[in-house]
Order: sequence, then structure tokens, then C-alpha cells
Amino acid sequence: MKTCSQNKVFAKCEIAVYRSILVQNRCTGILEKREEMGNRIKHFLKLRKQNDTVKIICIFVLAGILCAISVVYHVWGIYHYVNTPAEYILTGDGVVSKKRVDELLKNEGVAKVSRQMDVPVMVMYRGAKAEINCTMLSEEYVKELFDVAPLPDTKTIYMNEAALSELQQALWENNQSTPDMVIPELTEGGAEFDIRYSMEGDPADSDGEGTVVAPQYKAAKLMVVKSKEKESFFCIAEVDNRLLKEAVSIRIQYEQHDLDGLQVEALRKLGYSIDNENVLIEEEYKIQIKLLHIKYGLLCFAICMIGAGMLWRLERRVLNDR
Repeated sequence: MKTCSQNKVFAKCEIAVYRSILVQNRCTGILEKREEMGNRIKHFLKLRKQNDTVKIICIFVLAGILCAISVVYHVWGIYHYVNTPAEYILTGDGVVSKKRVDELLKNEGVAKVSRQMDVPVMVMYRGAKAEINCTMLSEEYVKELFDVAPLPDTKTIYMNEAALSELQQALWENNQSTPDMVIPELTEGGAEFDIRYSMEGDPADSDGEGTVVAPQYKAAKLMVVKSKEKESFFCIAEVDNRLLKEAVSIRIQYEQHDLDGLQVEALRKLGYSIDNENVLIEEEYKIQIKLLHIKYGLLCFAICMIGAGMLWRLERRVLNDR
């Protein structure tokens, strides 16, 4: 019994010693590899300082890395563009009917559709006046476009930052006699201002004798919102079903852009003309520039890597011959 237990103890000791030797050998191997790698790096750095060929190889590799970064950047730009909503302003024949709106909503990829019309609006702020050209859209479209909920019983005019600057400039130019009363609150008051407005086409008042008088100014909110529109953009939600009666334009938004022009082609087949075609041409031009960056970036990357590989093989042969 003692002999058997002693044999087991000896066997366990042998296994432990064997494992420790394996661990030691592995550690020694790792240290040797690290030392060898360190020597190679030192040798490479020495060659980089003394050998012009190695310097050229480094330049090729660095240029290839920069080309690869450029390609990734422009690929991401196109990916981001494709996955953002595409918006078109359309004009057809006559007043926009419900049938035409429903027809557009059935198109593949369409997110929302609204009748649209541009109306001049006179804004009064602290007695100062300025006229703006405002785009009227349906309440549902405005709510989704700016991700805001219209205030109940309060008319709201939405604008982007470019439009705010334009309004400030107009107030300055039209009311130079009282500039201190106009600008400070607009500049420092935040993203929402109390104003009064008068919109062209609102029902006119009558004095009871058949004489039409000028429309009265009504209370409203002026709200600054984030918008992808780079140019100044004023927007107001529909009032008194005016869009249903007067609108001849349509604003349609697709869930994402396409690169093959199928969306525009489908809209033109339905008989619509694209009012914001200049924006589409500009976007297409930017995409073409990105594609050229990708094309020539990949070409430059390949040339740099092939050149660096060929020079490195040549340099190794020269070093081996020595």
C-alpha cells in the first residue's frame, strides 16, 4: 500500500516538474521571440537612417496608409448619404388632388408626402417689421420633418439658423431707427420668440359697409430648429385648408437616397417636374467627387503597396548578397 501511494506521489511530482519545464521553455521562447523582434526593429530603424531604399519604402507605406484612410472616409460619406432621407419638391398640372397624394404614397420607399405652397408673411417683432417667404406644409409633415409637436392653439413659424440670420438682417435694414429694440432678444432669447404675423391670403376683415380693411396681426411663435436645409428656410403648418384649395406643389420624402436615379425617373414618369433639381445636381456632383476619390485612392494604395513590396524584396536580396 505504501509503495503504491509513494508511486502516485512520485508520478504527481514528475508531472509537476514536466509542466514547470514546459512553462519555462514557453517563457524562454516568448522572450527569445521578443528579443528577435526587437533586434529586427533596431535593424530596420538603422537601415531607415542609413539606407535610401528603406526610406523610400517607408514613404510608400505611409502614402498607402493615407490613401486607405481617404478611401474609408469617402466610402463612409457615401454610405451616410444613401441612408439619409431624400426630399423632392414637385410640380404637376393644377391644384394637387388627394388622388395624386395617395398615388405618390404608394411608391416604394416613400416616407411622407405633403402639399406645399409659398406664401409671403409679414413678421412684427417689438414694432419692427420684416417680410419673409414662408413654405406652408401639412401639420403631419412639419411634425415629422422637424421632430416637434405643434403647440396647441398657437401658430408657429419654424426656421433654420440661416433663416434666423436673414431675419435679423432684414429687421436691421427695415428698422434702423430702433436697432436696440430689435436685435438683443432675438440674439440672446434662445430658440423661441413671441411675434405677431400677417399672412397674405388670410380672410380679410370688413368694416360692415363692404369696405375691405388690412388683415390684423395675430400672435405666433417663431422657433429655430435644426434642418438639413443649408439655405434659409421658413416653414409654417397648414391653416384653414388652404393647401387643399390652392397648393400646386408637392413635397415628398423618401426613406433614403438612391445612387442610380430611379426615384427621379419614377417621379418624372408620373408627370412631375423637379423644382429643387439644382440641389440634386449639386448632391450628384459631390457623390461623383467622392467616387473619384475612392477610385484613385484604391489605385494609389495598390501602387504604393506593390512598390513598397518590390523595393523590400530587392533590398533583402542586396543584404543577403553582402
